[in-house]
Amino acid sequence: MVLSPQDIHNKEFSVKMRGYNIDEVNEFLDRIIKDYQLTLSENIEMKNRLKETEEELKYFNGMKDSLNQSIIIAQNAADQVKIDAQNEANDVTEQSRKQADEILNDASVKAKEIVENISSQSKALLVANDDLRKTTESFREKLQTLLKSQMEMISSSEWDKIISGVDANQEKVSKQINNLDTFKDTVVKSDSKEMPKDATVKIYPDGSFKKIK
Repeated sequence: MVLSPQDIHNKEFSVKMRGYNIDEVNEFLDRIIKDYQLTLSENIEMKNRLKETEEELKYFNGMKDSLNQSIIIAQNAADQVKIDAQNEANDVTEQSRKQADEILNDASVKAKEIVENISSQSKALLVANDDLRKTTESFREKLQTLLKSQMEMISSSEWDKIISGVDANQEKVSKQINNLDTFKDTVVKSDSKEMPKDATVKIYPDGSFKKIK
């Protein structure tokens, strides 16, 4: 049990002959009491400070644990985010690759179709061009044959006969017209008598005519 200043102050000693000076002892005890009181106060203060320090240390240890836990959680979260980002990047890359493959496949198919269509159209155009060439050549041959035959016909003596016949017919027609004009004048003017309405006139091929009735 620790002595208190009051215990030291109340302590009584027995007096013997030729003992210590009571006043000096009491004075020294008073000094011891003061020093002891100061020591106790400092001890109590140090204990309080130690307690506060321990509480602060406990608090900081708690904060340390909390920080460590937060760091662990943050690290785990960062790792998870990194993993998720990597997975998402892999998914995006894979999706992009698939889309690129689909686009390339579609483009390849369309290009193949276009090439096939152009090839078919080119072949059809060649066939049509060949048919047109053959048709044009046939038409040219027929036209040459026709023109040749027409030129031969125009150059033949038959055209001279036709032209002579046209001239003869024109002369006959002119003569008949003149005879008709003469006949008309005769009807109007001869002896100042008109030809009866029921009179019959015969016209000959040479343009002459004759009253029959």
